[in-house]
Amino acid sequence: MDSLTLNINKAEIMNLMRDFNLLTGIKIALFDPYGKEILSYPKQHCPFCSYIRSIEEGENRCLESNRKSFDRCQKTASIEVFTCHAGLIETTAPIVDNGTVIAYIMFGQITDNPDTAEVSEHLKKTVLSLGRQSRLPDKEIYKTTYKTAEQIRAAAKILEACTLYVLLKNMIKLQHKTFINNLNRFLLDHLSEDLSVNRLTAEFNISKTKLYDSCNKHLPTGIAEHIKLLRVEEAKKYLKETNLTVHEISYKVGFCDYNYFCRVFKKTVGISALKYRKSLRSCS
Repeated sequence: MDSLTLNINKAEIMNLMRDFNLLTGIKIALFDPYGKEILSYPKQHCPFCSYIRSIEEGENRCLESNRKSFDRCQKTASIEVFTCHAGLIETTAPIVDNGTVIAYIMFGQITDNPDTAEVSEHLKKTVLSLGRQSRLPDKEIYKTTYKTAEQIRAAAKILEACTLYVLLKNMIKLQHKTFINNLNRFLLDHLSEDLSVNRLTAEFNISKTKLYDSCNKHLPTGIAEHIKLLRVEEAKKYLKETNLTVHEISYKVGFCDYNYFCRVFKKTVGISALKYRKSLRSCS
């Protein structure tokens, strides 16, 4: 379930995020299931977060803070209010479709501490921890949006309602068929290559769990067996349409072990590859 399997009405979601920001004055963003930002409003970060993210280590810390929040929401399927690595308040709400988290909506870059001097001092320590002692930014960087704890709780409830509204209005919906079609297209184009689970998860930006779940739901077999069957079907085409030897065909469709190919082919088709080729020629 990577971003290719989500059908997203970006215009409607952007309007919803704009309304949320207008009402609360808080930045809001939409992420795919793997933490990649899809949309945000406003697009730019607050001055402090923009500065932190301009530093590689700061960017890494922000991404890690988000990732941990996504992981927690993935496990609980519920909204979470938390403090990021820099001490700012963030809130993550999962969008759950039939028990599966398909996206996240997050708001943040705010503080619940009314003491601006204390907040500023804490943010300066974050900058110093990144090794920027000699290049402290202008004091304007440390100005942060303040919201009371009650206002943050209210915004969190509105955010949670937004996730249900997004699903109700079909602003985001899964496209499992599209994913399976894309998966099959990729597999057929790369049958002779390594098609390990690790490669597929990297290629489609998908976790192993989601890959297994999607394949188990929308394929008649597991992913490993599915690849094996595709390779056998491709071998049958080569046996019918070419004069390549069975040994050559086995490698061409991705079987590194010729003897293993022969066993798999016979078990799947019912006869050996040689007998299959002879049966085709006897019928022609």
